[in-house]
Amino acid sequence: MYKIFIFFISLFLLGGAEDKMAPKKDKINIDGKKREYYVSLPEDTSKPIPLIINFHGFLDSAINQKESSQMDNYAHQNGVGVVYPEGVKRSWNVGKAILNNENDIGFVNALIDSVSSKYNIDSDRIYACGFSNGGTFSYELICSLSNKIAAFGSVGGNFSINEKRVCNIDREIPLIHIHGTKDRLQKYNKSDRDFLSTIESFNFFVKYNQLDKTIVENITDVHKKDRTTVEKYTFYKKNSDTKVIHFKVVNGGHLWLGSPLGDRFLERLLFGRNNHEINSSKELVDFFLKYKLSDFN
Repeated sequence: MYKIFIFFISLFLLGGAEDKMAPKKDKINIDGKKREYYVSLPEDTSKPIPLIINFHGFLDSAINQKESSQMDNYAHQNGVGVVYPEGVKRSWNVGKAILNNENDIGFVNALIDSVSSKYNIDSDRIYACGFSNGGTFSYELICSLSNKIAAFGSVGGNFSINEKRVCNIDREIPLIHIHGTKDRLQKYNKSDRDFLSTIESFNFFVKYNQLDKTIVENITDVHKKDRTTVEKYTFYKKNSDTKVIHFKVVNGGHLWLGSPLGDRFLERLLFGRNNHEINSSKELVDFFLKYKLSDFN
């Protein structure tokens, strides 16, 4: 069902959004294939800057992810660079859920090395997030590259079910997951043969980190016309700064929630309701900047 629905709406996505400020395009060779990514940096890079790797969704593109997430706006204000990688066949390898057998882990590993060698990047503050299939892939990176990536995030992307996955983690994992309860593609309350539910996804790392305390906040609903509300869940424990944050967007759809592009008519029709109480990009950047890789050494 996921693949059928995605194929239908891809006609909309492939049109993409017009990019007004094109980032720098670069390439690296992985297993004999040229892999592309786009680098968007703040004006001042005289000091080492944090870097966020932001992955697009299934059948989407790096440039469209840049435009739809509008992460540059807030990231650059905070001196943070953003990289938008391009997936082969517009997808990321997350196991059996998506038909992609590319070495995407190797691509990201090499991308980090490549960007770090060309720009003034703080290797202690590298982060990964994504939307939908890209968010699911960010979960995959927890198992493979937690030695290089300090914290992780997902918007509308659940942890995939992959019996062949080997999860090599030897430290606590900070995680932020933003998801709408009316997401028709990656289900909030129900798992299927390919994906865990949203609740199961972030709770996997709540349990892994042994976070035994919870704070629940109801975000003030100022924009009542969008018919969505937000609950923020903070999972933590004593004597540790590691947190798992979950924004539950009640009645929210399969969108980069808070982006103005989610208010377009066709976007609402295909993906559901947007929310205006939070901005996913802002929440991700603010969360990431609380962590350094060296915090876990």
